[in-house]
Amino acid sequence: MDDIVVTARRREENLQDVPIAVTAFSAENLEARGYTSITDIQQSTPNLNFTPGTGGTSSQVSAFVRGVGEFDYIVTSDPAVAVFVDGVYQARPFAALTSLMGIERVEVLRGPQGSLFGKNTIGGAVNVVLARPTGSNTGSVDLRVGSYDSFQGRFSYDGAITDDLSFRVSGLGTVADGWQKLDSGGTLGDQNVVAGRAALRWRRGDLDATFTVDGLRQRQNSAAHSMIAFEPTFFSDLFSTFVGPCCTVPSSIDRTESTPELNIDNADALNTSLIIDLPAFGGDLKSISAVRYSDVEFARDADASVLNYTGDRQHIRSTQYSQEFQLSHDLFDGRVTSLLGVYGFFERSSQKTRLVTADGLYPRLIDAGFPPADAAGLDFNIDFDMRQKTQNVAVFGNATVRLTDALSVDIGARYTWEDKDFYQSAMRVYAGVPLIPGMASYTLDESWSNFSPKVTANYKINEDVSIYALASRGFRSGGFNGRPTSAAEVGAFDPEELTSYEVGMKSDWLDRRLRLNLSAFHNTYDNMQVTVQYPLPGGVGIIARTENAGKATIWGLEAEGRLVATDWLTFDTSVGYLNGSYDEYLSQDAAGNPVDLSDLDLRHAPPLSASLGATFNWTVNSDIDASLRIDAAYQDRQFINAQNTPELEAEANTIVNASLRFAWRSGLSFSIDGQNLTDEQVIKEGFGAFGSFGFIEAYYNPPRRVFATIRYDF
Repeated sequence: MDDIVVTARRREENLQDVPIAVTAFSAENLEARGYTSITDIQQSTPNLNFTPGTGGTSSQVSAFVRGVGEFDYIVTSDPAVAVFVDGVYQARPFAALTSLMGIERVEVLRGPQGSLFGKNTIGGAVNVVLARPTGSNTGSVDLRVGSYDSFQGRFSYDGAITDDLSFRVSGLGTVADGWQKLDSGGTLGDQNVVAGRAALRWRRGDLDATFTVDGLRQRQNSAAHSMIAFEPTFFSDLFSTFVGPCCTVPSSIDRTESTPELNIDNADALNTSLIIDLPAFGGDLKSISAVRYSDVEFARDADASVLNYTGDRQHIRSTQYSQEFQLSHDLFDGRVTSLLGVYGFFERSSQKTRLVTADGLYPRLIDAGFPPADAAGLDFNIDFDMRQKTQNVAVFGNATVRLTDALSVDIGARYTWEDKDFYQSAMRVYAGVPLIPGMASYTLDESWSNFSPKVTANYKINEDVSIYALASRGFRSGGFNGRPTSAAEVGAFDPEELTSYEVGMKSDWLDRRLRLNLSAFHNTYDNMQVTVQYPLPGGVGIIARTENAGKATIWGLEAEGRLVATDWLTFDTSVGYLNGSYDEYLSQDAAGNPVDLSDLDLRHAPPLSASLGATFNWTVNSDIDASLRIDAAYQDRQFINAQNTPELEAEANTIVNASLRFAWRSGLSFSIDGQNLTDEQVIKEGFGAFGSFGFIEAYYNPPRRVFATIRYDF
């Protein structure tokens, strides 16, 4: 069994020596499984669930780990499970990763992270490590074609300029039709992406510095989404009477309709980072400096018709600056390994939203003789303008003390201070009056601080078996309600905290032919941030807000295994069990009436998930090696919204993938990859508006797809 080297504790270690629950994939692992996107790793990782969001964009990366996560794309919300690319925190998870291009490995860390990371994260972290220049003068190029007229080309080259200076360049271009057809022609969910990366690395003595620039340009139609249910309401009846008939649920999720102004999924991103490692202060100093810019514009047409009954269009811009210093030491002949860190983060973000609801109703009401003051209350075409500045400063540290050759203890802590300034205006488009009477615009300012400790004990029973136990605390700062419809909803929600206890075992058996890693955890969630929607009295609108849900308890079990059965046959498996429930969740509807939601299930928290994969390797002849991999991933039923709308319950499902590869020793390879071969399509995200606008909207995973790839390594 090969060793997997990870940096989960900010230093290179064997995965089996790291006393936390972490799943790692090398570039070879990802290629062998036929994965084409970072989100595919959820099929092989226990208790990991990616959601596409609800705005019509395909470039958002939002993860749930052990039932903890955030799906909302609004700038007032922070990720609960953060994505780090080469140690750089991605505040707005748009266009974070377009493809598995130039990746060395991906690590999924489960549980709160803060004593070792630049940015605290309450639920876990997806750590993407990119391949750095080595000066090897090697490269690769591949072409892929497949279902829905897809075509992708990628290249990568690692070269040397001098003995001290090396570079690496890579790029990709992808085009494809979408799987959801528009009745008027065209598709939703298509792809049109160009991306590239260039890195320059200078090494002289103990100094190692890498400067990286990467960029992306995406021009696509909206992500595939479907109106799956509709019940007439006062608002829809009014629209049907004065504007046009609304609404008809499409006969199949494979077909829908949209208007041009609500059919867009564009993204531009430019990122730079400078990572410097050098000896300093008697140890090793690491500096991570980064600037990240993203500009995304996306929309969705929720009513699936040529009428603009309901939908929205978003334009989000974000510029973030971050600086991190890490100072590590090996002390007392290696018995103590320490890390001290300082982190600074600044982000300036803006979000312009055009909420399209019953477009054209207000002018028709005025033409029919309604007084403008009365008709204004029915103009739900709203222009929102949000701007936010975030400042985050943190100090953190961790020390690993080896008490004996078998027993070690990790002690870590983090102190975080965060400040947010928020501005918002909201105007009714046709009526020309503020959404909230007397509040054309307003500003808010809040600050929060937090201390988060972590303690871990790790005992090595022998060379191949170790057990560990840890206790940690995670923190996610508060924010502002970005969608208020009344003065009472203007304000902030509180930070949330998670206290986690975990025990686990990491082991190799049968002369390192069997690997079995186990973990059990118990999380207590305080002030959990939840997004809810309620219809306004009389069904003339909706409120959507983020509120603190009181307390929740989440506990579960995880197992990951690998068996090298023979020289030609290997099995991989994972199992995740989740038991999550609200201990106390008292909400209020739009009329201010108390609503007890304590008996509801947590969103995106399937009770059971499991995977099983098998790899067959054989030699065709002296020049050709071949492999066949088959994977099956099971996910239990789950609700994907906080209020457990029955129509938004995802069914239990099993996704089956397969990959067949032939590799010539000359460097040429050919593969056929099949994804979702059983053609399972289940709800991954959604939005419910029964009682107000009358519709329920859902986002599904893609159907069956098959790809053929030819690659040359030189």
